Amino acid sequence: MGDLDLNELRLWRQFFGQHPVAYQLMVHTRRYGPDTPMIVHKRLLGHQSGLTIEKIRENYDILLEFGLMEKTAGKELDRNHLTSSIKKTLKRRQKYHAPRKTHTYYQLSRKGELVVRYLEHGEDRILEPD
Repeated sequence: MGDLDLNELRLWRQFFGQHPVAYQLMVHTRRYGPDTPMIVHKRLLGHQSGLTIEKIRENYDILLEFGLMEKTAGKELDRNHLTSSIKKTLKRRQKYHAPRKTHTYYQLSRKGELVVRYLEHGEDRILEPD
């Protein structure tokens, strides 16, 4: 099962029951890759759910504190494996030759990747040996 045991996964399930926005951020990041709070606000959670960018940033801070997410500078992102939300921004910015401010992107850490994968598949699949 890797670095996690069943008891720890149950604790994470309870934690995300109390912090559903944090879980949504982790699932979004796993599916679409690294994103900024602004992109997440516009495309995933924001206008339709009524969440503010500050609330999204607070949840990212919680995930950072527990080691489930990592901060990454925009310059460090692999340009060959970008998400669809980032590609549009980069194509638009290529038109301009002046350097632009880079943003902080959030991506899953190894521990975060494991937690989301196991919580999405359910505990019953974790207990079955391969």
